[in-house]
Amino acid sequence: MQPRHRQHYFARIPTIALLIFLGIAPWLAAVLFILRAIDRDAEKRELGQGKYAGPAYRAQQPQTAGAAYDYAAQYGPAARDLPTAEQRRAQKRRQSLTKWCTVLGAILLFVGAVSLPETISALAAAVHYAGGWVGWAFEDLAANIAQIVGGGGALAVSLHLRRAARLERQLAKVVGDRDNIPLDELFAAAGIPAREGRTLLEQAIDHGCFGPDAYIDNRTDFLIVRGDAPIPAPPAQEEPAPDGETQYQKLLRQLREAAGAIDDGELRAKAARLEKVSGRIFALAEADPAKAEQLRKFTGYYLPTAIKLLRTYAQLEGQGVDGETISSTKQRIEGSLDLLVTAFENQLDKLFQSDALDVSADIAALEGMLSLDGLSGENDFSLS
Repeated sequence: MQPRHRQHYFARIPTIALLIFLGIAPWLAAVLFILRAIDRDAEKRELGQGKYAGPAYRAQQPQTAGAAYDYAAQYGPAARDLPTAEQRRAQKRRQSLTKWCTVLGAILLFVGAVSLPETISALAAAVHYAGGWVGWAFEDLAANIAQIVGGGGALAVSLHLRRAARLERQLAKVVGDRDNIPLDELFAAAGIPAREGRTLLEQAIDHGCFGPDAYIDNRTDFLIVRGDAPIPAPPAQEEPAPDGETQYQKLLRQLREAAGAIDDGELRAKAARLEKVSGRIFALAEADPAKAEQLRKFTGYYLPTAIKLLRTYAQLEGQGVDGETISSTKQRIEGSLDLLVTAFENQLDKLFQSDALDVSADIAALEGMLSLDGLSGENDFSLS
C-alpha cells in the first residue's frame, strides 16, 4: 500500500503571484516566499522517501524465498561508494544555505531597490521643508541601503556556493570510476588552480562526492577513492648533466626536452622559437656578465614557467581524451606560449638598450670632437 502524502498548497504558489504581492505588500510576499520554499523542500523529501516503496525498489528484492541473497549487489563497490549519513546532511545543509541565500537575498534586494526612490523623495521633501521627520527619513534610507547591501551579499554567497558545487561535480566527473588519481592530473584535467582545487576537493570529500572512504594522501599527493594508497614509484634518475654544463645550458636542455615530448607541430614550432631566442639571450649574457643581473627574473621565473607549461601540455596530450576541460586548458597554454614568445623577444631587445645608450654617447662625443677640430666638414669661412 502506497503511503498517503499530504497536500503542499504553498509549494503550488506561482512566482508571478508572489511578484504581484511584492509590489503590493512586500512583507507578505517575503513570508509567502519563505513558506513556499519550506513546503517545496518538504515535498522533495517526501518524494525521496517514497521512492523506496516504488517498483524500482521492489525490483531489487529477492523474487523467491529460496533464491540466494546477492551480497555483492548490496555490499559491492557501488554500495560502498554511497555517501554516509553525515555527508548527506552536509550536502543538504549546503543546498539549504544556497536556497535561503538566494531567496532572502532576492527579496531584500528587490524590496530595498523598489523602496529606495520613494525614500529618497521623502528625504528630499523633509530637508526642503525642514520638517521634523528628517530623522525618520534618514532611518528609512539607512534601512533601504542595508536591505540592498544585505541582499546583494546573500546573492553573492549563493553564487559562490553554486560555483563550488558545480566545480565539485566537475572533479567527480574527472575521477569517474578510478580508485585513485594524482592531484596534479585531477586539477589539470578540471582546469582548476592547485590551491583552489585542494580546498574544493576537501569540500567534495566532506559532501560525499567520492564515497565515504575517500581521502587525500599527503605522502603521494593522490586522491584515494577506495582501497590502499599507491606505492610511489622511485624517483626517476636524471641523466647526469654533461661536465661543465652551465645554468643557461641546463635551461636550454630542459626546454628542448619538454618540447620534444609534444606531438602538436605548431606548438613545437613555438617552443623552438623560444629556444632560439633564449640561446641568443644567454650568448649575450655570457659575453657580457654585467647583463646577468637583468636576466634574474627571466631565468628564475619566465623560462621555468615556459618549461612547466610545455610539460603540462605533453601530459594532457597523453591522456588520450579531448574533453572540454582538457581542450580549453590546452588552448590556454597555446595562448600563453604566444605571449611568452613576444616576451622573450622583448627581453632580447631590452638587453641592447645599454649598448644603444653607449653607442649614442660615443657618437655624440665623436661629433663634438670633430666639430672642435674642424674636421666635420662644416666650414665657417667661405672664399669670395
